[in-house]
Amino acid sequence: MICAAMMFTFALMAQNDVDAFRFSQTNWSGTARFMGAAGAFSSIGGDYSALAVNPAAIGLYKKDEITFTPIVINAIGSKSIYNNEQVDGNRVRYSLTNFGAIFSWRLNKDEENPTTKWRMMQFGFGYNRTNDFNNLVYANGLSHGSSWTNNVVANSNGINYNNLTHDGLAAWNTWMIDTLIGCNDQYTSYLSGHNLRQDYYNKVNGGVDEMNFSLGGNYNDQLYLGLTVGVPFLNYESETEYKEIDENEEIGGFQEMTTYENLSTSGVGINAKFGLIYRPVDFLRIGVSIHTPTYYSSLKENYKREIKTVFDDNNYSDEYENVSKYKLATPMRVVGSLGFTIAKRAFISAEYEFADYSMANLYSSESALYRYNFKDENQAIDNKYGACHTVRVGAEFTVTNNFLVRAGYAYSSSPYKNGLNTGDSHNICAGIGIHGKVFFCDFAYVCRLARENNWFYTDNLLNPVEISNVNHKFAATFGVRF
Repeated sequence: MICAAMMFTFALMAQNDVDAFRFSQTNWSGTARFMGAAGAFSSIGGDYSALAVNPAAIGLYKKDEITFTPIVINAIGSKSIYNNEQVDGNRVRYSLTNFGAIFSWRLNKDEENPTTKWRMMQFGFGYNRTNDFNNLVYANGLSHGSSWTNNVVANSNGINYNNLTHDGLAAWNTWMIDTLIGCNDQYTSYLSGHNLRQDYYNKVNGGVDEMNFSLGGNYNDQLYLGLTVGVPFLNYESETEYKEIDENEEIGGFQEMTTYENLSTSGVGINAKFGLIYRPVDFLRIGVSIHTPTYYSSLKENYKREIKTVFDDNNYSDEYENVSKYKLATPMRVVGSLGFTIAKRAFISAEYEFADYSMANLYSSESALYRYNFKDENQAIDNKYGACHTVRVGAEFTVTNNFLVRAGYAYSSSPYKNGLNTGDSHNICAGIGIHGKVFFCDFAYVCRLARENNWFYTDNLLNPVEISNVNHKFAATFGVRF
C-alpha cells in the first residue's frame, strides 16, 4: 500500500522494522475487471482476483472460467523535494498480474427436484499479484552540515578500530572516518559539518505473486462460503547509488564519496483466508473475510555494499557482502463488504479492510545456539507502526448486452503511529469490458497517488526527503467462460 519504507534502503544492512513493514503490505492487483472497480468485489464475487480478498467470491460462479492478464504496464513517476530542491524520476515497468481457472459443479442433477440445498461447488487455482515493489526515486540537495559518515561515527564509537566491521570498516579503509587524537575507539569524520551536495538514486524491482487454491460452495443461492490457501512468492531487488560531493571545495583534498548498495530478498510463504457472502434479498450482498498472517519460514537476503572515495591525490574503495536468512509473520487482516445489484445490469459495492502493522514479527531461522532474538527490531515495529484502514468503493454498469463500464476509488490511511510519517494513498480507477457468451476481455486504468517522508540515514542534522508518487497502470485481461 505504501510505495517506500520509512528510511531509504541504503541505510540498512540487516533485517529490521522497515523490511517487516515493506513485506507485510498489500497492493491488490489481478484481473483488469478487478482493478477497474478498485478491487471492490468482496461482496459481489464472480471475479477470480476477488478470491484473494474474499474466498467466498468463488461461490457465485455457475460456469467454468479461465482468465489471463498478460498486459500490465506501470508508468512510475516520483517527485522528491530535499532541502528545497526538487527532482523528478520516471520509469515504465511491464508485468503479469493474474492467471486463474475456476471449475464449477452442480450438486443437484434435477434442479426442479433438488436433493440438497447446496446448489454448487467450485474449485479454483491460479495466481494474483498482491504487492508491487517497482519504484524509482531520485533526490538531490545540499546537506546543510549533515553527512552519512555522521551515522557511521555514531555506530562505530566504542569499538576499537581493529574490530570495526561492515560500514565502519569500509569507511575506515576509504578514509571517511578516523580516530580522535589519543583514542582508539572514538571517531570523527572529515565530512561532518560541511555543506556537501548529496545525490541519491534508488531503483526497486519485484513484487509478491501469490498462488491461490480455493474451494467454495453455494447454499440455496443465499449463502456462499469459501476457503483459499495462498502461497506467496516474494522477490525484492533494490539498487542504490548515493554520493556526497564537495562541489564548493570546503574540504582540502577531498572530492567525493560514493556508496553502492545491492539488496535482494526472496522467499516463499503460506497463508489461509476464510470468507462468506450472504444474500438476504436478491439485490443485497454482505461479505466478511478473515486473512491469517502470512508466514515466511525462510527469507533469504543478499546484501552488498561498496564505498568509493576520490581525493586529489588518490582513490580508495572497499566493499563487503552479507548473506542471511530470517523468518517473518505478517499481520492478519479482516475485510467487511456490502454490495447492491441493480436489475442484473449493474452493481455498487463498498468494503473496509483492517490491518495492524504493529503485529508483524521477525524471527531468527538459525538454530537455538546461534539464534538472534530480534527484540529491538520487533519493539521498533511496535513503536512505529499501527492500524491501517482501507476503504474501496466500486461500480459496474452494463451499457449493452456486451459492453460494460466500471469505476472505483480506494483510500488507505497512514500506518504510522503518532504522526511519525505520512504514508496515505489513493487509487482512482476506471475500466471497460467486452463480454460475449464465451469469450471476454477487460481493460483497466489505475492512477495511484501516494506520499511519504524518507531519510537517507539517521542523523539529527538530516532533513527528510518529501516524496510524492503518481503511478499510472494500464491492464488488459482476456478470458473464456464455458
